[in-house]
Amino acid sequence: MKHRRFRLPFTVLSTIFFLALALRPVPSDPAFTDLPQTRSFHFILPGDPIAATAAAPRRFELFPSGGTTAEERRRFLRDFPFGSAMARAAERHHVDSLLVAAIVETESGFSPGLVSPQGAMGLMQVLPSTGEDYGAQNLLDPHVNLDVGSRYLGELITDFRGNLELAVAAYNAGPGAVERYGGVPPYRETQDYVKRVLALYGRHHRTAGAERDPVAPPTLGG
Repeated sequence: MKHRRFRLPFTVLSTIFFLALALRPVPSDPAFTDLPQTRSFHFILPGDPIAATAAAPRRFELFPSGGTTAEERRRFLRDFPFGSAMARAAERHHVDSLLVAAIVETESGFSPGLVSPQGAMGLMQVLPSTGEDYGAQNLLDPHVNLDVGSRYLGELITDFRGNLELAVAAYNAGPGAVERYGGVPPYRETQDYVKRVLALYGRHHRTAGAERDPVAPPTLGG
């Protein structure tokens, strides 16, 4: 009831303000180039409504250091193609080598000469542009490819604050897509990719630590 005495003055002021705007001259041909160029401006894409109504990003983090020892991971990877190279590259860039192995298996099936239709190359399917960012050229060299891929993966994990679900999604779809959708993008390929990589990662840890106490399987939640 206290606000009622302000209704008339506010209405009059609103009318005057509206008339002032209506009488103000405007350019006859406004263009999008007149809009402020900010990173937050973008058109609504088909997947945006899905992302807007989705639940908050789930959190899936690296196994704790007590999950498996470095020696157990190295021993486990000896049976994999390029296993020793995967372990060295991952340890050099402070990434779990069993996660690298899961990505290599998903990306290339351990085929060092694989080139995708989009131009991604080698074991970790690294794009030439990413290789250039790190000063690498011969991405079909397994050692170079693993070094670049592990370094890039480590940076994504850092950028997404240890959330593996988002980091792995960014490895597949690009960090920009993950940031824009606020989680795993609503692309079937990316969603299936994330599930496969994280399932392999959990399986590798359980197998690598099987000689000791089994490691509990990770969950996509929490």
